[in-house]
Amino acid sequence: MKPIFIAASPNTQQDDSNLAFSQLLKPWEWYDTEPVEEFENEVERYLGEEVNALAIDSARSAFYLLLKAYGIGKGDEVILPSFSCLVVANPVLWVGANPVYVDVNKHDFNLDLNDLKSKVTNNTKAILVQHTFGMPIDVSKVREIVGPNVKIIEDTAHSLGGTLAGKKLGTLGDAAILTFGIEKVISTVRGGMAVTKDKELITKLRELRGPEPVFSRYRIFVSLLNPVLWSLITPVYYLGIGKFTVGRIVAGVSHWLKIFGNMIEECEYKTSKPDWLPAKLPGALARLGLNQIKKLDQYNEHRIKLARKYSDLLNRHYEIPDNSKHIYLRFPILVDDPKRVLNKAKQMGIVLGDWYKNILYAPAESLDLLQYIEGTTKNAEYLAKHIINLPTGVNVTEEAVDKIATLVKENMHSEKSYEGNDEPNWS
Repeated sequence: MKPIFIAASPNTQQDDSNLAFSQLLKPWEWYDTEPVEEFENEVERYLGEEVNALAIDSARSAFYLLLKAYGIGKGDEVILPSFSCLVVANPVLWVGANPVYVDVNKHDFNLDLNDLKSKVTNNTKAILVQHTFGMPIDVSKVREIVGPNVKIIEDTAHSLGGTLAGKKLGTLGDAAILTFGIEKVISTVRGGMAVTKDKELITKLRELRGPEPVFSRYRIFVSLLNPVLWSLITPVYYLGIGKFTVGRIVAGVSHWLKIFGNMIEECEYKTSKPDWLPAKLPGALARLGLNQIKKLDQYNEHRIKLARKYSDLLNRHYEIPDNSKHIYLRFPILVDDPKRVLNKAKQMGIVLGDWYKNILYAPAESLDLLQYIEGTTKNAEYLAKHIINLPTGVNVTEEAVDKIATLVKENMHSEKSYEGNDEPNWS
């Protein structure tokens, strides 16, 4: 069985790495605008509902521009899930607004609607709705709670291609942010979009983005190199003796040379905005997105098949609306000792995921800066102590799922652990 890396270009197939390599050899094409417009058009076509799309460097930049376009600033409140990543909290701070964190439930890891009701105030101007691990949250119920004047922005980082009541996720709110990061549903290694049905809004977003700053040539180079490197490293990762294998050495040298790139920059842990954000998505990376979006449905059907197998083998069935399609970017499961399971999996040549091992996937020293108060979302804090994520990528086989499930089953967190006075109050 080949090594499995949940976060190392899991979508990459031979045609993707070949395309990335060919783009490396054509630096004069890196800033072409035509593939960017074509990629925007393909996303619009795929989502339907007459949406308009704006390609940009990342989902965090898309969120930042949306908040600015809506005029959200000092004194305003933006509701966020705490069971997420700090990169969605930072844009709220960048516009001068205050993040308000809402707890989650154990049924689908999405917003706890009862907690949401208690967090909405007259100062609430927007809410970010995350479809966690690809499991849809009912946006209409969120609308009933927040009212007609609060902007609902969907976060489809885990869920591109999923549906609810026959409509694609990302088309149910006022706007949505999409990410094409290295481990997301489809990947341009780094990139994102804002989508909305509001044509005036998309025009304003383009004006706010402007021509500057730009996605640097160095960042384009590093992004293109990533899938090429992993296509070479993965087959030989364990070729050698002990820790001295070809793949490990090449990966170690690549990290040392900083040519794998960082998805989160150091300043972001201190809630500062990198000076090159927001930037237009370069044509070279848009070409990667165009190649991947052609395979999006294939990817998602594979994810659904593997998730069904995990669900049966582990007897873990999530409560999902019957009229939805949940794509399972990763399959979440709770275990007693995540660190132990992750280490045992590594010994088998499998790197499992740890989203979100702490609140906002942030180090403790960042939480004060992010205005998170410990104990305010107890369910999310509890989940963070026990969650791991199982891979569903296109390169994961059913044989691998059998091995992963066998390992995890021995360490699963009992449902009885949810009960008792010392445990969170699940709704």
